[in-house]
Amino acid sequence: MDTRGFPDEEHVEIIDARLQLHLHRVIARGGMGIIYEADLVGCDGYSKRVAVKTLRKKWNENQRFVDLLVAEAKLVSDLVHENIVQMYWLGQLPSGRHYMVMEYVEGVSLYELLYDHWRKRKLLPQPIAIHIVSRIARGLGYAHSMQNARGELLRIVHRDVCPSNVLITSEGLSKLIDFGVAKAETMTIIGDDWQTGKVAYMAPEQARREAVDFRSDIFAMGAVLFEMITGRPMRHIEGKDIPKGFENQPIPWTYLEERADKDIQAIVTRMVAPDPADRFQDTNSVAQALEEYIYRDGYGPTIQTVETYLRNEFPSLYVFPKGRLGHRVPDHPTVTQMDGRQ
Repeated sequence: MDTRGFPDEEHVEIIDARLQLHLHRVIARGGMGIIYEADLVGCDGYSKRVAVKTLRKKWNENQRFVDLLVAEAKLVSDLVHENIVQMYWLGQLPSGRHYMVMEYVEGVSLYELLYDHWRKRKLLPQPIAIHIVSRIARGLGYAHSMQNARGELLRIVHRDVCPSNVLITSEGLSKLIDFGVAKAETMTIIGDDWQTGKVAYMAPEQARREAVDFRSDIFAMGAVLFEMITGRPMRHIEGKDIPKGFENQPIPWTYLEERADKDIQAIVTRMVAPDPADRFQDTNSVAQALEEYIYRDGYGPTIQTVETYLRNEFPSLYVFPKGRLGHRVPDHPTVTQMDGRQ
């Protein structure tokens, strides 16, 4: 920063500040990483709550997994959208272990929300379900249309849209997380010949390890919406064994027909069309279709509607001091196959 034109300003080229993070508790564990709640501490009593993601120790010596974490940080660093969890920093411990500092979300995952409703044997109100997916569609629409400094599309594909990767804040705002297996035009550690993601929500072309684009994420969103409306997964996968040809399982449309009118059925059907050419050809068009549906009477659900609902379902989120809900680990199979090995 050149301040020579301002003689009363201190000339500074680089601010070399040491990042101080106080880790408090584990809030999520996955196959590859661990996420902690932490405080980012500055001078004069400054403190900001953040989330810190690290690789599990057993993967830290595997350069491919290290590259995945680094690629995720680089990919998400410039994604600034209210429906995507913000990435702040990529660092390295003295031991060489990498970590990411991210936005902390006080709330619940969509997986927790659906699990809670399954346990209580009730369905999520349909307007709220559609509102949540419409917000994630807006976040994905932003990511899918992201360009580089030369105005070229980055062609980002998340490749793992599922309930456990959607967080809902205590204020009712939906946020997409975990771009760990995402791909982009110039930044892809996991190629299309790898099979990654949650089987229950995976687009057929992704399951076949063919080239994928934003329409694969649209399929996954459709599968999530199907489950939110019906209370049943669109695909039934038992245990950890992944059946051959699972992507060709017939969709149990009768469950959707029992719960939704023809307009929302048409939207979901188009989102999960087997052929990508038959799906929506723009992610923001998905969001627009869902928004037009829920606001067709002139008024519909907002983030305040979602917050009010969460207050009833998860009252511990709103007590003082605020309750702490550890994220449950999803019990649906997750696939990460590298070089043909699962």
